[in-house]
Amino acid sequence: MKHGELPVYDRTDQAIRLIEEERRRIARDLHDGPAQDITNVSMRLEIIQRMLKTTPELAEAELARLNSRVIGIVNSIRRLIYDLRPVAIDEVGLVKAVTELCCRLQDDWHLTIDLTVAPDVHDNFAPAKQVAIYRLVQEVFQNIHKHAAASRVQVSLTRCGPELFIRIQDDGKGFDPTSIPAGRYGIAGMRERAAYLGGRLVIQSAPGQGSQFTFGIPVYGEG
Repeated sequence: MKHGELPVYDRTDQAIRLIEEERRRIARDLHDGPAQDITNVSMRLEIIQRMLKTTPELAEAELARLNSRVIGIVNSIRRLIYDLRPVAIDEVGLVKAVTELCCRLQDDWHLTIDLTVAPDVHDNFAPAKQVAIYRLVQEVFQNIHKHAAASRVQVSLTRCGPELFIRIQDDGKGFDPTSIPAGRYGIAGMRERAAYLGGRLVIQSAPGQGSQFTFGIPVYGEG
């Protein structure tokens, strides 16, 4: 075993924890999103059923609005499916997949996202590692969306030797990285994911000063 490597049983335990964390995240996203929306649609349908007997014209208008809501739920489920296995990585690699993600989130969340990629950055490395790194980028964006109240995000991909560096900086409300409420931000999970890839996560933030997440992951061969 090389210096700094985890024993096989530790890596197995870590992998199991990451899988379980991902399952909890999926369950949480389904519960907070489509599940609640579908429950709301069911309640509205009960109301419309009663309206049909007394005010059918209003019921018809309400059905049209509800149809738009259902279309939104379907789109939300499609996004969840896409996030589970982003096809873009399989087809075009990490760099273009991150580019596509930034474009999509900019439209969906009404953020200004600036992406820069250094000329020496490429994605000629293991696809499984590319997917894992993509997940880290997704997780940071989810935290920005849920907690930061940001209007602008800057993303950069650079390289130093064998390491790929991904920096994501927002202009949101910031936080104290040394005092994070339990169950919030998912930072412990992100640190663990980065460590599992042999890398690290550095966070710079303070209340009222935005946040910067920097991942350094070894993905390239020496030389």
